[in-house]
Amino acid sequence: MHETHLVKPVVEGIQQHAKEEGATKVTNVTIKVGEMTGVKEDSFKETFNVLAKGTILEGAELNVVMFPGTIIQVLSFDVENDEK
Repeated sequence: MHETHLVKPVVEGIQQHAKEEGATKVTNVTIKVGEMTGVKEDSFKETFNVLAKGTILEGAELNVVMFPGTIIQVLSFDVENDEK
């Protein structure tokens, strides 16, 4: 999985931001991936799922939007928080 170095900061960044907001689970993530990064959508999703295991992102639905560019950008993510 040569995508690990690109996907790991995304997973870590979402996890950190979600926890700062009091989230207990991330349920949905939408990411914009530039085709010029050389990353394929299925490989990105597989790597994301592997790196998300054991975190609050595990099981999140991942939507990848490919575009003709060179960046990877988190567009949005949805969270749950157990307020009791």
